[in-house]
Order: sequence, then C-alpha cells, then structure tokens
Amino acid sequence: MRRRYSCPSLRHVRSRHADFSLLSLKGNTMTNPSTSHWVEVEHARLHVEEAGEGEPITMLHGFLVDSGQWNNEFAALADSHHVIRYDARGFGRSTIEPGRYAHHEDLAAVLDACNVQRTALLACSGGAATALDFSLAHPERVSALIFVGAGYWGRFANSTPAARAFGQALASFDVNGLIDSSLRAFTDGPRRAQSDVDVAVRNHVEAMTTHLFKRNISYWTFATRDQRTPKPAALDRLHEVDAPTVLIVGREDQIEVHHLAKELRDGMPRARMIVAQGAGHHANLEAPAQVLGIVRDALSEAALRD
Repeated sequence: MRRRYSCPSLRHVRSRHADFSLLSLKGNTMTNPSTSHWVEVEHARLHVEEAGEGEPITMLHGFLVDSGQWNNEFAALADSHHVIRYDARGFGRSTIEPGRYAHHEDLAAVLDACNVQRTALLACSGGAATALDFSLAHPERVSALIFVGAGYWGRFANSTPAARAFGQALASFDVNGLIDSSLRAFTDGPRRAQSDVDVAVRNHVEAMTTHLFKRNISYWTFATRDQRTPKPAALDRLHEVDAPTVLIVGREDQIEVHHLAKELRDGMPRARMIVAQGAGHHANLEAPAQVLGIVRDALSEAALRD
C-alpha cells in the first residue's frame, strides 16, 4: 500500500535552505514539493525534510557535510518513494547541546515522528555507522542498507599526509586546517590533485564543510564527550545484520575506507561491494548516475523480497 507521508504532531516550518535543497548538484528540479519540519530530541532539534510517497528511503549524510549531500537522490527518488533526509545533531540546520545521546536513537526518533515503521537506509561515512547501529537495534525496521564510503566510530584514516593533517587539525580544532585538510584527504583523495576534481562538486563539499566547522557549536564540539555508542560495537556483530546491503566506495577514497568496506562485505551475510570509479569519499556527488542506479536497483530488490 502506498502511503503519503504525514507528521501531524509536528509544527512544519520552511527551511532557510529549502529553495537550494530542491535542486540537485546537476540542476535537476524536484517535481514533488518537499516539507521541512523539526523533530525535538533530548539536547537537540533535528531539521527533517520529506517528499514523495511510496516505500520509504531515509538518507543519512557523512560527518564532514550535511543533508545537502543528498540533493540529487532526494529530488530523483521523490518521484517514486517517500524520501526522508535530516541533518544529524550538530550538522547543517540541526542544533546540539551538551548531554548524552546516540545517533541511532535520533534516527529512531525521526522515523517515529514521520510515522515510518520500516525504511531503506542510504547512508555515507558516519551516517553509515548510525545506520549500522540502528539496523542491529531495530532489524525489523530496515528493508535495505546502501552505504557510500562507510565509516564507523573510532575508525580514522591516517595513512596519508592529508589524513594525518586532518587528525592534527581536529585535535587543536584549527578551523581553517580542518576545512583544507578534509577537502584534500576526502574529496581530492590520496592520488588526485585539486584540479582533478569537478569544481562544482568540490565547491559544494567545501560549502557544507565550512558551515560545519565554522559553527559556534557543532557535532565535533561534543562528540568525544557526549556521544554514546553501542557495546559490543556493531563491527563485532556484523553476522547479525540480515538486511541486504550494498557497499559503494569511491576508487579515490582513503585506503582505510576501502579496508572497512571489505570488512563489512566479508562480515555481513547479504552484503556486496561496488567500487565507483573516479570518485572520492562522497561518491554520490562525483558519480551521481552510477550511484543513483545502484540505489534504484537495491530498492527494487528489497521491494521484491518484501
């Protein structure tokens, strides 16, 4: 049964970034209007957007950017699915305050507020860690997992000069250093120069990263102190993940990301891995047609299984 999204208990507000969010990086416009609203959770307010109707797919951004990572997928999939994306606490338009929390519990709160009982999860980097934790806590609520450059808590890239520079900038919270090194490490990647990366893609990532690290208070301000992660960690329970999983990793991403993708592939019973050529950490931005095709195929396969 196809169901139109509804969040009747929440006050809907227009996002100050709403006009931009209706456009993909490649300029495709949405044919379905989106609705923005806030979800109140402990110590934060989460900015959520929804559009379309049909089977749900929820999008979780990487932890160097915000929900604008999914502009293309949000617009394209709204024609056939109920699409949901949100800024994780301390990212984008979402707030963060001191106090203990877990990202996968925030995801549960978003889905509950949007009356979604079961969803596919499209997630990048730290968002994939959230999705993995959620899939183990609530396996009945996950129809499929599609990860782009998957990360997990405590796993950091440190084998290249740019990746090490990012770690050093994070330790001292050197804002300009964080922006510069994150772009060199994760957008350009270990083998490419800045000039090898599409200018529009790099500018888009830089805008999101700059907004993140120039906030007065962001996720990274309280991450090590306030974030709770499951024990035992999901990486020790991969054999329990029953959802069909696609692992997309950019050919130009850091080697540690490739190693983790292989670890997930080998440990999860229903996982397969695809390498996106000519793409870095946020592979959907550099290979949008390939990634969107993979996502559509995964959603179709999940629908057949259900």
